[in-house]
Amino acid sequence: MNIVFLDVDGVLNSIEYLTQTYKKVKRTLKQEEMLDPICINNLKEIVDKTNARIVITSSWKICDLDILIKVFSKYNLQIYSITKNYGDKRGKEIREWLEKNKDVSNYIILDDDIFKDYVGLEDKIIQTSMYKGRGLNNSHVEMAIKKLKRL
Repeated sequence: MNIVFLDVDGVLNSIEYLTQTYKKVKRTLKQEEMLDPICINNLKEIVDKTNARIVITSSWKICDLDILIKVFSKYNLQIYSITKNYGDKRGKEIREWLEKNKDVSNYIILDDDIFKDYVGLEDKIIQTSMYKGRGLNNSHVEMAIKKLKRL
């Protein structure tokens, strides 16, 4: 089984997208409006081409999981699981999840932040950006698919 460990902010949105969207609607954005359709479609391409399952590592799992489920359903995406929340110890969250789920054949980590405890996971990380570009872009998709198809 292929797994995509998914952060949200900086992966499924960006400052550029949020600024453009805010200017269009001229009001505070609803949570579901904070997710960039282009980035979600890029995630869908990764999932579809690699048969991957999504595991949420993002802080959105704490209060906004229902919004992710709702938005993802519009794209025929499902959340397979979430990691425990250890704050800024995402590497620990991922390692613990993998320890409990032995049927994982390959995985990637989509995140805009590189946490200190990601040591040893560097080859699995595809770093996006909240500030440069538009989050999960075509080059990230290409990298993700290559990494997930490599066994």
